[in-house]
Amino acid sequence: METFNLSQSYPTQDIRKRTSFLTIGLSICLLAAGISLFFLPESTSESNINALKIAAGSLLAVISFYFLIFRARYQAYAGTGSMVCKKSLTFSKEQFQGLKKYLADYCDLPAMSREEPQLYLLIVHSKDNQYAAFQLLTYSSFLYKPITELCCLKGEKASTFMKNLHTSHGFLH
Repeated sequence: METFNLSQSYPTQDIRKRTSFLTIGLSICLLAAGISLFFLPESTSESNINALKIAAGSLLAVISFYFLIFRARYQAYAGTGSMVCKKSLTFSKEQFQGLKKYLADYCDLPAMSREEPQLYLLIVHSKDNQYAAFQLLTYSSFLYKPITELCCLKGEKASTFMKNLHTSHGFLH
């Protein structure tokens, strides 16, 4: 099975990795809280408070390491530094004509028959809507096949594209 990954094909000069200092600060606080639970005085009562402190401290430390290792960096649009999101929309055969009219302003669509399988619109966009890259694909037999070339929009054109996509297709970001 082959899947098409738009996030590997958009222009790399537009997208950069950024470090989230807020996530790093949160991770350090969680780690400090987790370690401090290990050094609290032992309870002399017959309850399971000591085991709870060790379990909670371990959980906080694991969460902290997870955020530091996997969530400290994110992709951002190089122009504004805004975080990049990836969305996909599914369109049925009945929606094809409306989609064709909508995308004609932004890219060249080849002639397609009405018998095409389901259509997918993959979009990579910045949260501030100053960057959008999209590609239209068909899906058949566990294979995504590109119909259009990758189309990159920047600035006002990207903002208009995302706003129109939101209003005409119910796309929420």
